Amino acid sequence: MPVIESFSVDHTKMKAPAVRLSKTLSTPKGDTIKVFDLRFCQPNRAMLPEKGLHTLEHMLALFMRQHLEASKGEIIDISPMGCRTGFYLSVIGEPTEEDIVAAWKASMFSINAVKDIKEVPGINKYQCGSYQFHSLTEAHDIATSVLSVGIGINNNEDLKVDDTLIKNQN
Repeated sequence: MPVIESFSVDHTKMKAPAVRLSKTLSTPKGDTIKVFDLRFCQPNRAMLPEKGLHTLEHMLALFMRQHLEASKGEIIDISPMGCRTGFYLSVIGEPTEEDIVAAWKASMFSINAVKDIKEVPGINKYQCGSYQFHSLTEAHDIATSVLSVGIGINNNEDLKVDDTLIKNQN
């Protein structure tokens, strides 16, 4: 059975908040797609609150696109992780981890500048499947926490999971 990339890294060693280049792919036409792990919370120790995560998702979709320089890449998608510890960011182009850190940091400042839930894009019954399930306060708390701690970079080589640890868990 193929190993899912996320399962090949030791989540007990991950730093948060931090960026990790999850994988690099090539399209048939030769374009580069990079998938980044934006880890907001320390895995197995904290999770993003549900309503804040949802509001953050709406704002990250806008602000990360605004703050990532077009010359570095174009964002394809930003999706929350099921474990509620972060987001996956897919980009076509060649941005570095440092480029993503800069865009993420700028996005956190932009999120904190939003003063009314009505300013958050797509929060209505026509554009959102759970439009009443949001919290701007929680989104502000998340952004403030990221900015106060700072954003690091996780390295895949440092996070390789020891297969003997996995075998001992089963």
